Amino acid sequence: MLFTASSSQKEVWSIIKNHLHLGASDPKHPFHFVNLCTLDGDQPDSRYVVLREVNAALQLFIYTDSRSEKIAQINKNPNVSLLFYHAEERCQVKINGKANIVSNTEIHKEHWKSIQKDAQKGYQSILAPKTTVSRPEEGWEQKSDFQSKNFSVISILPDQIECLQLDRRGHLRIAFDKVKITGFQLGWSLDILTIYIARWA
Repeated sequence: MLFTASSSQKEVWSIIKNHLHLGASDPKHPFHFVNLCTLDGDQPDSRYVVLREVNAALQLFIYTDSRSEKIAQINKNPNVSLLFYHAEERCQVKINGKANIVSNTEIHKEHWKSIQKDAQKGYQSILAPKTTVSRPEEGWEQKSDFQSKNFSVISILPDQIECLQLDRRGHLRIAFDKVKITGFQLGWSLDILTIYIARWA
């Protein structure tokens, strides 16, 4: 378990932040792969992505092909949801927030340089993602100059972080809401239907 009924909310907050950072830095951590849900009109669209970075402000970064559908979806509606699950600790973390396509050239360059050449190949396909082909080989053709033109960085700033710790004695759920004031509103529940809110500034 990542936290118990005896854990303080500040302890839970620290534990969750630590595991999010580990998810970005350790490829073997359960939080390294995360389910990203965007909105395609009024329909949800989910897929797994790799968590690349979490900064001190708890801004999360992922990569994608600039021609992918998720880019167009985020440009139309920036509201997204991230879903993590730690199977060994039986803990689920859900983040609701706003996504943004990073336009800062320097940040874009830093992220591009941070990935290896083999990974850069993933952004060199001549055909855009989901292009219909008659044979699989048609989609394998790549550019040879390793340009970052098709490489996009998406940042996600959380509005709410909800944690669900599964426990046979009663599941524990806690939600951290981002607000403009400093402080924590204390509250716990063993009832999985009740969500208590803790707030961070």
